[in-house]
Amino acid sequence: MHLWPELAFMPPLNHWPDRPKPYLAEHSEVLNWLAQGYHCDLVVADKIFQSARSKRVIGYDPITRLWRGTKGGKP
Repeated sequence: MHLWPELAFMPPLNHWPDRPKPYLAEHSEVLNWLAQGYHCDLVVADKIFQSARSKRVIGYDPITRLWRGTKGGKP
């Protein structure tokens, strides 16, 4: 996909900041970053997120509990 080179450098972002509370897409830093960067709504941003995750362009760091691109954005 044409977004992979840019997404590989995604900074560390939180996808579910209020863990004890139910997940809300509008609170996700990851989805908001994608929506703003690619000028799309949260539904499309979630599809981009799911695809990038499955292709391992972005990954979850269990130590920091943040999502980031695979080639950049290290804290």
